[in-house]
Amino acid sequence: MSASKQAFVISEDVMNEVLRKWESNPMLKPRLAKVVVNIGVGSSGERLQKAARVLKELTGQEPSLRKAKRTIKEFGIRKGEPIAVVVTLRGQRARSFLDRALEAIGRRIKASSFDDYGNVSFGIAEHIMIPGVKYDPEIG
Repeated sequence: MSASKQAFVISEDVMNEVLRKWESNPMLKPRLAKVVVNIGVGSSGERLQKAARVLKELTGQEPSLRKAKRTIKEFGIRKGEPIAVVVTLRGQRARSFLDRALEAIGRRIKASSFDDYGNVSFGIAEHIMIPGVKYDPEIG
């Protein structure tokens, strides 16, 4: 497997060494600040409304619309047109959602999903893969 496709796995020795560093300096310990859940559909209308309902069902919060920054004629997108929905979760809601989302991807994250600033990003193919979410024919 190439380095970019390799799953991120931590050995027990490395984990013990990291835990010792955290004991000496607690500011090195990773903290969950927020979880941002985004669905970009690329167009306004019914698809965007369905995406908003999916996010509300997944997170329990009202999603916010995001508008296109510029016009892209090839995709039929105009500047200022709503094309995505986003929800920001913090605290216990963020922890519980992240736990469910990680369960959907098998609790494995590729090394390439981490950036230099401590951020992690990953995608889920279908929202019904998340435990506790049932298929709704009206949403899709």
